Amino acid sequence: MTQSAPAPNDAPVASHDHLVRSSLQRAGRLPVDAWTITDSDDLFDAGLTSHASVAVLVDLEDSIGTEFPDVLLRKSTFASIATIRAALALVLEGTDGTDGRKDAAASVPGSRR
Repeated sequence: MTQSAPAPNDAPVASHDHLVRSSLQRAGRLPVDAWTITDSDDLFDAGLTSHASVAVLVDLEDSIGTEFPDVLLRKSTFASIATIRAALALVLEGTDGTDGRKDAAASVPGSRR
C-alpha cells in the first residue's frame, strides 16, 4: 500500500515529524531506527537516555535556529515523538504554551509529569 502525500493542512505536521525523527536518528543514540517508532511509543522504553534527550534537544534547536524555552525542558516533553512534535510546534509558533501556568509540559498533548 502506497502512502499518499500529506494534505496541505498536514504539511506542518509532516515537516515537524521529519525534523523530530531526523534529530532522533542523528542524536538520540537509539538502538532502533527512529523511523520505525510510532508517534506514541515511549522513547525512554525504546532506549533514549536523559543524556541523549539533551543531544536531541540541541540538534533540534540547531535545525530550527531557536531555543526551546526552559519550561519545556522536561523529561515528559521527550517521552514520545508526538510530545516532541507538539513542543516543537509551540516553539515554532513563538509560544511556550504556558498561558502563564508553571506546568507548561501539561500543554503538550500526551505528555506526562
